[in-house]
Amino acid sequence: MQPAQGHIEKSIVINASPATIYHELNAFKTFQQWSPWAKMDPDAKYSFEGPESGVGAKMNWDGPKAGKGSQWIDESVENQKIKNALAFEGFDGKASATFILSPQSAGTNVVWTYDGDNTGFTGKAMWMFMGGMLDGQYTQGLADLKTFIESMPAPSDSTAHH
Repeated sequence: MQPAQGHIEKSIVINASPATIYHELNAFKTFQQWSPWAKMDPDAKYSFEGPESGVGAKMNWDGPKAGKGSQWIDESVENQKIKNALAFEGFDGKASATFILSPQSAGTNVVWTYDGDNTGFTGKAMWMFMGGMLDGQYTQGLADLKTFIESMPAPSDSTAHH
């Protein structure tokens, strides 16, 4: 028996301020730079709708491996939390992915969670198939997010005022 709710939670400490990380996660423009699914399905096509960042910002994907779906920012608390709602074609259950940022002495602890309905046969079958994969993809995604953010040029005083 599969659980009625799928839950994954992974975390990593990134050597950057919550504000820097929040700025990247509160929009989808750089998502493919670190997303585990961009690596898995390099032929996927992406499109964007709504505002560029914050609540309502939306990214759609369509790929031979990743299938079709979309995610959009449902809730955004500056420098603390971003909750993305997820929709997958052929799956009508609700799913969400949340980033929780907490300052640490060495930077920011980033927790990435996934929560999804496993209702009905499709949901349970999907979780059986996806659960283990997602677990690894979340770990990989956070490691790549860390690399991506830590390799960004630090904002200098001269550019901060624009």
